[in-house]
Amino acid sequence: MSDMLLHRALEVSVEEVLEKMFFIQGLEGPESAASETRVVARLTFEGNPSGSLSLSVTGAAARSIAADFLGEDEPELSEQQIGEVICELANMICGSVLSRVESNTIFRLGAPRLLEESETESVSPGATDSTIHAVEISNGALVVMVNTETPAWSTVEKSAY
Repeated sequence: MSDMLLHRALEVSVEEVLEKMFFIQGLEGPESAASETRVVARLTFEGNPSGSLSLSVTGAAARSIAADFLGEDEPELSEQQIGEVICELANMICGSVLSRVESNTIFRLGAPRLLEESETESVSPGATDSTIHAVEISNGALVVMVNTETPAWSTVEKSAY
């Protein structure tokens, strides 16, 4: 889906959650290497529309985000703590996007989970029927991808946005 309104909602949600909850300023256009280690989380949602949100962040950035969010020093963080924070980041962004996309719809969000390395190929810019927003952040990059089963915007919402 290449819905410009969904992309704008995704862009605003990523910026807002990073700034308000993680105190991070994102910059457009990540320049990190594709071969860099990544932490990837995905959650599904049911409602109108149903779909999924995937979040991929470079390993160094994930560690930095988790340290800032938890108020801990980076070397003291466990991989589990980093994963939990990245899952929560995905959850916050998904909730923010959905409230902008269809504010009058009730959604049921699945629990975010970390993807195994073998599952992460499906989370890459260029996938068809996806709305993607990528930003450069300190120590790396963050890519968020939303897939919906049906168009995301109702006629009423489109005219109001």
